[in-house]
Amino acid sequence: MNVHALLPKLIGMVVSWLDAGNLRNRVYDLDDKLEIARVAIEDIRRMNDLDLIRDLAGRTLEKL
Repeated sequence: MNVHALLPKLIGMVVSWLDAGNLRNRVYDLDDKLEIARVAIEDIRRMNDLDLIRDLAGRTLEKL
């Protein structure tokens, strides 16, 4: 097999592997941020005295 034909495929595979790792890290980061938002909204719902705010926080949690 010709080395000139193999090199672009090898480079493409390495770049694809790096992109997949980057995407995985971004998904984990978004998951962490979603968990932080969920905890914050649960705290708002639990600590707030206004029924409207509690209701809005509960509906927001249902959508998450």
